[in-house]
Amino acid sequence: MERKDGIVLKTAGAMLVLLLFFFAQGAIVVITGIEGIRSALIRGAVIWGLVIITLANSIIRYKGISKLGFRSAEKGAAKRMLYFSPLLLIALSPFAAGINFNGGAALILANLFLTLGIGMAEEIFFRGIICGLWLGRGVGKAMMLSSVLFGFSHILNLAGGADFVETILQICFALVYGMIFALIFAESGSLLPCVLLHALHDFCAFISGEGSAQFEIILGAVQFIVLLVYFLYLFRIIARKREPAMKGR
Repeated sequence: MERKDGIVLKTAGAMLVLLLFFFAQGAIVVITGIEGIRSALIRGAVIWGLVIITLANSIIRYKGISKLGFRSAEKGAAKRMLYFSPLLLIALSPFAAGINFNGGAALILANLFLTLGIGMAEEIFFRGIICGLWLGRGVGKAMMLSSVLFGFSHILNLAGGADFVETILQICFALVYGMIFALIFAESGSLLPCVLLHALHDFCAFISGEGSAQFEIILGAVQFIVLLVYFLYLFRIIARKREPAMKGR
């Protein structure tokens, strides 16, 4: 097993690289005042640059990208995790307020480009790298550490001009989401479900219509309850799976 100080340094290094790129993409659009399609494309280009560099580094060092979690999921994992239906429901739920077509197809595609990049980058770093580094020391520790870092990383949304209260709520929401994604990664052995679910959630949020304040409160409450129940379910099946191994020690 790798020494703890080595894992800590690698974790800190991964966080530093990710935060630098995400700070840069937010700062660029704020400083330049760019909005709409150009903003989504520029932000997406910066984030995809990080993804490409990280994938290339993995290919050079490890002769592939399976080290980052890009491998087939364990057989039967999707069924055990209810085919991720709770997360699909949450991702699509903002459409109850409609879809925002004001920017046209071009803006929708630009947002798709951006959200796919965000899903790739954040899942590679928080689950593929950080969670992957700590899994050898226990699923609980890996889940909590990667999720706390994932949650607080959203404070960089302030660099993109986000509202302070809104950012705090995003941090709390991301913390719970991060724990669920960590459990999905641990149970399936693959990063692909996390990337796709993450990107879908962000994409739907970007293009959905804006509901009333009451609608947003009710939607947020329902989403939190669904997330909590799903988290407890995933945690239970993973704990049960590891009970025989713990008893055999």
